[in-house]
Amino acid sequence: MRVFILKPDAIGDFILASGCIRLIARESGEENLVLAVRSDVAPLARSQFPKALVLPLTLREKRRILNVTTVNILHSLPSWLRMLGLRVDAALCLRSMRAYLHTIWFYTPRAKRRIACQNLLLARPRVRRPAVENFVTRFFQPTLLPYPTQEKLPTDIEANRSVASELLGREISEAEILPSLILPEPVPRSDRWLLCPFSSSLNKDYPAEKWATALQILAPERGDSPLQLAAGPNQQEQLAAFAQILRAAGIQNLVIDPPKPLSDFLKSIAAARLVLTVDTAAAHMACALGSPAVITSAGHHPGVYAPYSPNGLQYWIMPPPHLKKGEWRESTTPEILANAVRQIHPR
Repeated sequence: MRVFILKPDAIGDFILASGCIRLIARESGEENLVLAVRSDVAPLARSQFPKALVLPLTLREKRRILNVTTVNILHSLPSWLRMLGLRVDAALCLRSMRAYLHTIWFYTPRAKRRIACQNLLLARPRVRRPAVENFVTRFFQPTLLPYPTQEKLPTDIEANRSVASELLGREISEAEILPSLILPEPVPRSDRWLLCPFSSSLNKDYPAEKWATALQILAPERGDSPLQLAAGPNQQEQLAAFAQILRAAGIQNLVIDPPKPLSDFLKSIAAARLVLTVDTAAAHMACALGSPAVITSAGHHPGVYAPYSPNGLQYWIMPPPHLKKGEWRESTTPEILANAVRQIHPR
């Protein structure tokens, strides 16, 4: 069975869908998969599913001069033309908030079946897309499944489970759908702690001074273990300033990691004795690799993308609901962070 899977999201979102994609690869044959993903996600998709055809989608941010849909259609034109020539048994969309461009991509390949969860953007009163959605739904007659309510797993994973169950014609277990990443060879565990303090949004970042206080409290647990600091290529100046604050607080044995290829960064996470991170791709990598991790969350979309823990070694610090923007940093104290570490990393 040849299957087209559209997942035009960031790295962390792709990792959340990795269990679903791996299940379909086992059932249908990895060589029969076509994965349409963002261009920055394509290297990870190719490493995890080397036999699949990966179509990179080049996306741009919103612009005021030219409609963003038009801009992105032009940038992704080569992959879109390849989609036009596809003939598949099933087309799946693993994104439940579909803008116009996502809708275009979903309905481009010639498919005998199309399966997705309902488009959550239709529930937004200011979004004027019901007429377009109704037209394509009547024309293509896809199977649109109800978006799941809060379950044991994050609803985004549950939505993927619904789509996979509909495709394969059977109930999918929780174990089959959990995110998973596979490295080409085993990575031995090191003595290092790995700290990833930055996300793509400042709203998710935890103050350096509070990280320093938590690390002071955790000095007995850490002992002489090196503390490895990692960030993206565009965050190196920010990382150097962060390290300076830690050193001023007496945190020693710091190692500033230079930017690495994604494959090497995955090995660093797999090798770490403990991963400390904000809610970013590194958090989902640690979960999918089974590495011990403590993750600070700003509480954005609670229950949708987190929390989850495949092996019980990942602790998501979720703030109380209904906090105002930024108040999560006050509720997540260094003591709470330190206690979370002790729960998964006893002395």
